[in-house]
Formats: sequence, structure tokens, C-alpha cells
Amino acid sequence: MTARTPMFLMANLGSDISQVFMHLERKEELQAASVAGRVRRTIAELMVHSDLTGRTGEIEILRTVIDDALSEKRHLDVSRKELEDYFMPFSMRVLEQTL
Repeated sequence: MTARTPMFLMANLGSDISQVFMHLERKEELQAASVAGRVRRTIAELMVHSDLTGRTGEIEILRTVIDDALSEKRHLDVSRKELEDYFMPFSMRVLEQTL
């Protein structure tokens, strides 16, 4: 199996996080929780990725954002649009690499 690059993982993470927020907006808590499981696995993979050693601060913030979004009482005001905007450059780079 080929190792997945941080860029690839971030692009996929962005897609999954967008899905979490979409399900939450639709009040589909079970679906949001299911996708959040994929988000947590990807975050865990990024946290130990050799290319990111010592540079995981942003990943930790993303984990906090997801945990907050899934909590009963949210403390952070982060929208799906803001997260989609954040992840777009990762997706575009991965797309450019495949063309």
C-alpha cells in the first residue's frame, strides 16, 4: 500500500469535515457521528505522519473544532463555509497533481 501524503489526507479530511457539518445542519446526528469517525481516524494518521513531525498544531485545532461541533453545547463559531474555504487549497493541489 502506498503511503498517503499529508496533502492527500488534508484534502480528504476537508471533504469529511464538510460532510459532518452538512449532517449537523440537517439534524442528522447519527450520520454526523459516523463521518466524524473517519475524521478522527484521518486526524490520528496526520498527527503521526513523519512529514508533519513538530508541525501538527493546525491538526490539533481541527480536532478541537470537530469535537466542539459534535458537543451538545458549542463554544466555537466556525461555519462549514469557513472550513471549506480553509481546505480548498489542499483539494486543488491534490487535483493538480493528478492531472
